[in-house]
Formats: sequence, C-alpha cells, structure tokens
Amino acid sequence: MSKIYVNNAWFYSFHGCLHEESVIGAEYLVNIMVETNTDDAEKNDNLKSTIDYVDIYNAVKTEMDKPSKLLESVMERMITSIKGISRNITAVDVSIKKLSPPIGGNVDSVELRKKV
Repeated sequence: MSKIYVNNAWFYSFHGCLHEESVIGAEYLVNIMVETNTDDAEKNDNLKSTIDYVDIYNAVKTEMDKPSKLLESVMERMITSIKGISRNITAVDVSIKKLSPPIGGNVDSVELRKKV
C-alpha cells in the first residue's frame, strides 16, 4: 500500500457556531492522507492507475466551500467525498486546522482529525 498526501491546503471558509464566524470567516489548513495500492501505476506510468491528488484537493475544496457550524460535519463530508473518488482507497486520514480561533485566548490553532 502507498500513501498519497495533500499537505496544508489553505482555505478561507465560513465555519463555526458563532454568528461572526459565518460573516467574517477564518483561515483553515487541511491535510489529507489517502492509502491505496499503487502497484499498477508504478509499472504502467498511467494516472488512471492511481488516485489523482487533484481529485482529492477538489473534493476537499467542495466541502470547505459549504459553510457549517461544526468542523466535525465538514470533516465527515470530506471523508465521504474522498472515499467516493475510487473504490481502491483503503484508508483516509483528514485533519482540519482552524487558525486563530475565536476562543477568548491567544491560541495558534485548533485541530480536528479522523482516520477511517
């Protein structure tokens, strides 16, 4: 099995429970790992034999563009979308990091992560 990573995909999105978050928005970094068998692609040099990281990014972007109250909802939609790219995906690991969250303190980020 091989792992394909999309690292630190940056988004400006409108997720959060506070009204201000849905108006002002915030910066997010998303990291994705997809596990798949790349044996055929290694031999035939054909993109159709692997998972295209552009497809992974586009699945994530689509879900980041849909405002949600909870990052848990965004993350679950991402995982479902990514798994829908190919039945050859055996595992998905997603992390969503919200930069400078409005939590009343000096915090660099909060992060949610799930592997399935």
